[in-house]
Amino acid sequence: MNKLILFILLIFIFGCGDTQKKKTMTLADTSSSTNNDHVESIQKDSIKPAPKKIKKPEELVQNEINAEFIQKAIVYRRDSSLNIFGNIRADYRIFGYQKADTNSRKLLLVSVFTSDVKDNPYRCEYGAYYSSSDIENTRLKYVRKTGDFIEANLIKNGVILTPIFFQKNWVEFKD
Repeated sequence: MNKLILFILLIFIFGCGDTQKKKTMTLADTSSSTNNDHVESIQKDSIKPAPKKIKKPEELVQNEINAEFIQKAIVYRRDSSLNIFGNIRADYRIFGYQKADTNSRKLLLVSVFTSDVKDNPYRCEYGAYYSSSDIENTRLKYVRKTGDFIEANLIKNGVILTPIFFQKNWVEFKD
């Protein structure tokens, strides 16, 4: 009796095995071989492959700006100086444009992202930096608001080089 139960149990275990295993099927391939005894083995999957997740390139993910940790340029009202402080824990990419238009030429970039700063990939005329203090012998001085932009002067060694425009939403004023 014990042998019968053991036999039935073994049949049940092996009979109800993994139904998702690959099935192997053999076909005689007479068209591609001169030997009529040649048999080719073909494997077919009974499982459809899962769709692949589309991953963003690491550089794009790395350079996305997180709205919770945005840092803005600061204009101090007492002296009209415009400063963009380098902060590795904050996200910022602030362009200075030739005109009050985002389609105009980019003159300056201050960004936390190394890929934005290293080798000046945006070809900004006055360079790309991590903070405004990194620009040697140069400072930014607020002039006025112009639509959705603020105008500032780029001053080097006491000489105004050019007016430069920053988007107003990237600038805050402090006393």
